[in-house]
Parts: sequence; structure tokens; C-alpha cells
Amino acid sequence: MASPIIYFLMIFLFSYVIVNFFVQNYSIVGENFEEIIGGFAKGFGKRHLSTTTTAVTTTATATSITTTSTATTTTVPNSTTTTIQTAQNNVGVNYLTLYHLYDTSEQVLDRDFSRFKNDGINTIVIVIFWYRVESSPGVYNQNFINDVIRVSNVANKYGIKVMIDFHTLIGDSDKWSNPTYVGSGMNLITNATIANNYVFMVKWAVTQLKSLPNVQSYSVINEPWYWPLDETSKTNWINLAVNLSKIVKSIDNKPVTIRFVAPLFERDWNWDLRLLDAIDFISLNAYISEDAVHEIYWQTWDEYNNGIKDLNQKASAYGKKIEITEFGYSTDDTQQAKYYQNYTETFKSTTPSLMGWLNWGWDAGYDPNNPTFTQIGYYSIANRITGVPRPAYNVLVQSIY
Repeated sequence: MASPIIYFLMIFLFSYVIVNFFVQNYSIVGENFEEIIGGFAKGFGKRHLSTTTTAVTTTATATSITTTSTATTTTVPNSTTTTIQTAQNNVGVNYLTLYHLYDTSEQVLDRDFSRFKNDGINTIVIVIFWYRVESSPGVYNQNFINDVIRVSNVANKYGIKVMIDFHTLIGDSDKWSNPTYVGSGMNLITNATIANNYVFMVKWAVTQLKSLPNVQSYSVINEPWYWPLDETSKTNWINLAVNLSKIVKSIDNKPVTIRFVAPLFERDWNWDLRLLDAIDFISLNAYISEDAVHEIYWQTWDEYNNGIKDLNQKASAYGKKIEITEFGYSTDDTQQAKYYQNYTETFKSTTPSLMGWLNWGWDAGYDPNNPTFTQIGYYSIANRITGVPRPAYNVLVQSIY
């Protein structure tokens, strides 16, 4: 019979061999240690390791994670895969809030976004006016951009994608949408200092927004136009677009677009390759304008239908997709729904298929202290007080299927 000392020595030796084996293997395989210990790693141990690693990596390298994910999934510019994955059936609304502030309550956001999710609406546009971001040169509104981030995060909770729209308005009557020092939006192509300040503003905002997972694209200019039709004005707009696109992509490598007035697109830009190379897809704000005095606008449904389809065919020849980023009508419920039926029938029958269609708009802005104020009047497809959809909303939902 062996003495207790012998037993003790045998147990000690066996334990030493086992411990040494794991120590040596761990030092060799490093982060793959979980593979050695098999079932334990697949249970509590792996969950613990994964959680710890993700938290540390996200904190340390959030930017690189976002960029890598973007590049390998849906947002690499000029990629066929990108177009297919992000382009099909983006159906949604320009989501407008009280006084353009996006400080809407969580209750209202949950009410609207849960409805969108249930009905198949998968995209919203957050409309950012310059005056809300910048009050004076280089002075930016962090509280505003924090609310934009908050709204986007609530949308993400419901699986809703976001287009960030830097919503320039160019006419003299739209000076309210710019910081006071800017004046008319047309100064973007006549005043280099103002143009540079706009670029700096966009750069600052995108830097704040770059980690949002559901932001799918940035529209960097809304409805650029110029008159008279001279080459200098056109080139100045294009140079601004090129600069904006480069800067946005250097921060957050996601698709960049510009929202054009649809009937003016071909006349004003004539498929200029400098412009087409700066954007990943073409956005069109496309309305029927029955009362327009200038013949270039689409005044009948035949003109509208033919105009959309003609532009889409030509864009396809240049390797570009089209997304309708505004359409709508301001009237009573019945007439509005009828117009939406005509609009969406055009969109659904257009080939090659459009990227999607986003209406103007859903007005979530009601101020009980100023009850007569409305963002977009009768253009909204929701009652701004109750959030109850108007019949045109149901037509929009039906166009998804």
C-alpha cells in the first residue's frame, strides 16, 4: 500500500502537467484560447469574452468599425452590390418636426415609428436647415444635433433607415432657412466665404452623425438652381458639390446625393459628368405643377409620367439610380389620395426600378401654444395634432407591395 506522501506527489505532478499545458497553449494561441477549452467557451465563458471584447473595441475604435462595416455591406460608392442592397423599395416620408428642431417627445416618435414599422415604411428623411445648425460663423448648435441623433436612434429601434438632408433653400424669400449672416442661399455660389462656411457646417454635422448605424445616405444640397443659365454659375455649384462629397466621404463613407428639381434637372445640369461623378445616386424632388406658368414644369400626368421615366432611362445609361425624395399635394383628403395614387403608379411602373420614393411629408409638429402654426400645411399625410394618417398615407403604404 502506497504511502500518503506518494499519493500527494502523484496528484501534485498531475496538476502541474495540466496547468502547464493550458498556460503554454494560451500563450501560443492568444485570443483563440476559447477554441481550446471547447464547450466552456461556447457557454458562459464565450459570452463573457465576447461582451468584454465588443465593449472595449467599440469604445476604442468606433470609427474604424463603422467604416469597415459600411465598406463591406451596403455603402461603398460606385459598387453594384451597394446599389442593389440599398436601392430597392426605400419607401417613406420626410419627417418634419415642430420648428425644425427635432426635439419631438419620445412618445410621439414611438407612436409614429412603430406605425411606420408595422405598415412597411422603412425610411425617413431628417431635414436639417442650416440656421438650426449654425447661428454665426463657426458657432454650432450641439443641442440640436443631439436631438437629430436621438431621433435617428429611435428610428433605428424600429428598423427604419435615415437620409440626412442638408436642406438648402435658394430663393430670396427663403432667407429664413439660413443663418442671418448668409442671406440668400444663392450666395453659396457667389461668395466664397459663405460657401466655405457651409462646407465647414456640413463637415461638423457629419462628424457628429457618423456613428449612427441607420443613416444610409447624405443629401448635401437641396434644389440647386441658377438663372440665367451661365456656365460660371453651373461650375460653381458643381465645385461645391464635389467638395462636399469628398469631405462627407472622408468622414463617413456612405452614399452622397443631391436633391434636384426634377423638371429642371436635364436643362440645368445636362448630365454633366463632373456632377455625376460626385454623387452616388440622383435624388429628384418631383411634383406635378398644374398651375405653373413656365412650360418646363410638368403640368399634366402624362408629362409627369413621361418625364420621370425618361430621366430614369437616361440615368441608367450613365450608371446612376434615381430616388424620388419629394412628392406630394396640398388639398382635401380625397384629392390628395387621388394624386398619391397617380404618383405611386408612375413610380412602381418605372423601369429600371427606382431606388424608392419619399413623400413630402409627415408633419409631426404641433404647438398647443401656437395652434395655427404648421410646418407644411395640407401637404402632410398625417393630422399634425393627433398623428392619425390621412387617406394618402394608406396609398403610400399600398405602393410598397
